[in-house]
Amino acid sequence: MPASRFALWRGRAQRLWLTAAASAVGAIGGIARNKWLALHLDTTGFGVLGQIVAGQTWLATFTGLGLGVPVTQRIGAAVARGDRAAVRSTISTALTAIAACVLAVATLGLLFAPWIATALLGSAEHAGLVRISMIAVAGLAFQGTIQGIFAGYSDVRPPLTYALIGNGVVVALVLFAVPRFGLAGAIGSLAAFWPAAIVLTFLFHRRDYADALARPVGPRFDPALGRAMLKVAFAGLTLALLDQGTLLALRSHYVRTRGLAANGLFQASLAISQQIGAIFYSYLGGYAFGKISGVAGVDGVRAYTRKHWAPLAGLAALAFAGMMVCAGPLLHILYSHRFDPARPMLAWMMAGEFAKVCVQIWGLGALPLAGVRLWFPIGVAGTIAMPLVYAGARAAGAGDMSLPFAYGGAQVLSLAFAAVTMSRRGVTLAARDLALLAAGLVGLGALAFTLTR
Repeated sequence: MPASRFALWRGRAQRLWLTAAASAVGAIGGIARNKWLALHLDTTGFGVLGQIVAGQTWLATFTGLGLGVPVTQRIGAAVARGDRAAVRSTISTALTAIAACVLAVATLGLLFAPWIATALLGSAEHAGLVRISMIAVAGLAFQGTIQGIFAGYSDVRPPLTYALIGNGVVVALVLFAVPRFGLAGAIGSLAAFWPAAIVLTFLFHRRDYADALARPVGPRFDPALGRAMLKVAFAGLTLALLDQGTLLALRSHYVRTRGLAANGLFQASLAISQQIGAIFYSYLGGYAFGKISGVAGVDGVRAYTRKHWAPLAGLAALAFAGMMVCAGPLLHILYSHRFDPARPMLAWMMAGEFAKVCVQIWGLGALPLAGVRLWFPIGVAGTIAMPLVYAGARAAGAGDMSLPFAYGGAQVLSLAFAAVTMSRRGVTLAARDLALLAAGLVGLGALAFTLTR
């Protein structure tokens, strides 16, 4: 292998390793805390916890204003041209806007906690948990922009620090608080992740980001810059709110029709499948998106997409297949024997998560290539499909499997839409790449069917 090609693959492997390491730390932290939670909360407690976490995530996404993508783009462009003032102004404007929104949303969340609890769980009984979750809303709202800062620099080191600190703090708190305070201790411990991770990561990497975080020459909030970023952010924010809101609404219906225990099993399956997918999403969002944003034209986007397809899609197929085979022991290790009924859920959701990874790879260049008009429809396709598949699965008598089928089926339909849309724009895959995709989908579907018969 030529030295230049070897260096390319070595650099790619190192970056993927660092992003995978951050996801692995998250997975290990999740294993530790979920095992402890499973011992103290059972499936019904997990159902309550899952709904509270889903609700706080939706609120935090709204509060974060979707600024992660425009911050990444603007910082990446400013770094490339050496414009330090633009970097500082971008960061200051984004953080100021989010801080104002956090204050308003957290205040409303504290005041209207009983109504939020009723919407999520059908009862105001858990209003206290909703109030505690406002800590998480405040911290999580900043996460997208913080990660956008790192991604703008194509710096894959801080996310690993972020994961180490956040998970270390949460595991320590969970071990202490859950036996003493139950669900309240669990919600409070999980909420501590983001404040601790954000503050301590920047403290650890203060030399690298001291200039970027310095006060800008102009005002802390630049109205013109804020409006420009929010125009780009609006589409991403709408996508995230629709995606998370749709799943949250379906889960609320699922809780009312199938019970909190079924939702607890779904939560366990969702957590495991998304932890595997996070390895690839971290690499794509934290490194590859910044790079493809600087590629010119359809030919460049197509070449970059094809270059990443085989290693990423192939590795994803193997990873999900391995986890599906180990689903039974995995649920025992990560949770307990009470979560055995989640095995068929996990198998089909992992097949869907593979399709979601492929959507992200194929659609990575949509925004740089054609803007929001191409990126938004690809992003919203799965969201539209999910309630339709859910309704169909319920009508067919899928029972507890209706929501897992909806999650997995929506990702496959989203992949089909992305394939057609990107191909029409000229971003096609080579024949061998399409063969790999077909083998992955058919193989994982057959494996899921075999394992859950």
